[in-house]
Amino acid sequence: MVLGTLIIVIAIAAESSPKLMDLFVKDWMSLSYVWFLIIASLHSIVIMYYVEPLNRISSVILNTYVYLFFASIFALPYIFYILLYSKTSNVVATISGIIQNFIHKMETPSIISAMNDDIVIVEEYQKEIMGSLDQLDDLLSFIEFKETQTEIIREISTIIQMYIREKPGFNQNFFKLTSTIRGNATFRTYTEIQYQEMADTCTFYEIKTFRLLGNAYIKMIENDRFDIASLIPAELIDIGKTCLEMEDDMILGNVNIRFNTLFRFAMKHAYKNNEPRNLYNLAFHYSNMIQEYIKAGRVDMAKYCYDKFKFYANDIYKNSEKNPSLYFIVDTLTFELRKCQVLIHESGWSDEDQIDLLKLILQLDKPPGYSKEGVDKGILGGNNGTRRIQIGLALFYLSVDKKEFAAAIAEDYLDDLAYFDEKTFKQNANTQCFLLSIFGPTFWEDTDRGNLNIYFAPEKDQLEPFKELLFGLMDKRLEALERDAQFLSLEVDKLMQKRQKQDGYLNEADKERLEDLQRKISAREKPEEEEPSEWTVDHDVLYALLSIAFFADQEIDESEKNVIYETYGELVQDVTEDSFNIDFGTATKKFIELEKEDSRQKQYEISLVNIKASEAEPDQLQKMLTAFIDIANADEFIHENEVMLIQNAIDIWELDARINDPKSDERLKITS
Repeated sequence: MVLGTLIIVIAIAAESSPKLMDLFVKDWMSLSYVWFLIIASLHSIVIMYYVEPLNRISSVILNTYVYLFFASIFALPYIFYILLYSKTSNVVATISGIIQNFIHKMETPSIISAMNDDIVIVEEYQKEIMGSLDQLDDLLSFIEFKETQTEIIREISTIIQMYIREKPGFNQNFFKLTSTIRGNATFRTYTEIQYQEMADTCTFYEIKTFRLLGNAYIKMIENDRFDIASLIPAELIDIGKTCLEMEDDMILGNVNIRFNTLFRFAMKHAYKNNEPRNLYNLAFHYSNMIQEYIKAGRVDMAKYCYDKFKFYANDIYKNSEKNPSLYFIVDTLTFELRKCQVLIHESGWSDEDQIDLLKLILQLDKPPGYSKEGVDKGILGGNNGTRRIQIGLALFYLSVDKKEFAAAIAEDYLDDLAYFDEKTFKQNANTQCFLLSIFGPTFWEDTDRGNLNIYFAPEKDQLEPFKELLFGLMDKRLEALERDAQFLSLEVDKLMQKRQKQDGYLNEADKERLEDLQRKISAREKPEEEEPSEWTVDHDVLYALLSIAFFADQEIDESEKNVIYETYGELVQDVTEDSFNIDFGTATKKFIELEKEDSRQKQYEISLVNIKASEAEPDQLQKMLTAFIDIANADEFIHENEVMLIQNAIDIWELDARINDPKSDERLKITS
């Protein structure tokens, strides 16, 4: 009866618990009872046939009243024991115990010595701990019960944490790449370079564990097991904390790699299914890992993770146009790093490190080479959650008397002026500040992270100081934008001419650039009455500087803009931002209206003559010549047209000067 029941139970349980038979044959209690039944049965058969010849009534009594009694008494308990033993949770605990036992054994002097003498022992231990880990992975694939899946993931985490702690006491031969490792399914497709790297770093078991967890994460998010998927990065944090305790940077690097891999998995799932839930949970756990680095004073690790947050946020932001719900994930990433910034301040990190990390936060919604023109203006304006969280961080910095940090956030916020006019920008800023003033610490709905309101800022008393700071900086930014709008008009003119030469056609990149430039220019347009109608010698000065900067090579960069602005301020008295913008607008308009290169060059020569005729002092002409040289050298590429235009100026002004003919990597300069 017992053996029949045993066979049925094990056969059924083995269908859902792989390797159960292997565990059963190693259980000493089961083996003892089964062999007792077998031996007692054989004893019964012997005395049944041979009791008369043997004349041993005592054997009959022993078998009937002792063996049969004990077998009957323990039959039902044993059946219940087997039923419990075959329960999946007990199977998981048993396999985990086997692995942990092997890990402990590898620290004993006898095993360490044996591994020095025989590579077979090394392979045996490698096979046992990897094979048992594969059994847990198989169970995770077969079992659909959440409780058991949770237990398996926790046991895998516990095992690898123990392994990391005990690893320094292992024999180094244990980490050799034997045929057992090469033949394991996890590493069978590895290249020789990967094998060598794994051997050098002694990380085959950690890599195997991390890959199993990564595969489990994919399975959970695809099966909508959000809670269990969230458990995996939570366990990675515990593994990371163990690495910090053991000062094992090699494994810590692998923890970071695994977090980044999980992020990529979650992003692909979110893009495909328009489901940001896994990203939301993962951002929380990744942030907790960063906070552990901060508590441990690991500036290098924190900067690494901040940079990865920026990378993923930029990618998510670009893909949010098709999946608007993903904008919230960018807000979440910003909020998580906001928490980290507060912790960094409380931990007393240097201002230099803090500002470097703050700059990365401010780039979360700025994908390189990406235009926000196509983004819903409701997302960019008063409903921009990322901006709201950044303002909340600025309020914190103002509350702790770090005005320069708040100013950095305000300067970044002012970048939105490129997409809105002054009036609309102010409305957006006031809306954001109003929302921050009324939001409480809790949200009115429950989420996976509770009902925490990520847009809440407790430092409401700093709202007015922040608005004063923001609008004060805005005046300066507007002046710079209005000046830059004149330069942008030159780029528009270049693209328009290019389109004309190509029969009205522009490639997609040029077309997007043209639309972006026209939008930025329109946001800065001034009423016509602000532009002077009379052309003066001041305009000739600006036109000459502009010609050297743009007409020569059809390009103009920030360094050339600065030289033009500074030189004009030195040559013309009482220059202000407004007067420069108006005069430069007139010169730029003249340049664009001339259209053809011959006409533009002729006007350049006329302007040089007018400058000389204005009774300019020789030192002023020399100063302008120096400015021409500085503009030519500003972009570190000397165009032949720049040399030609500067030589024209020397000839027309009749200056006693010569310029060199610069070779590659040489700078233009006056030789006499």
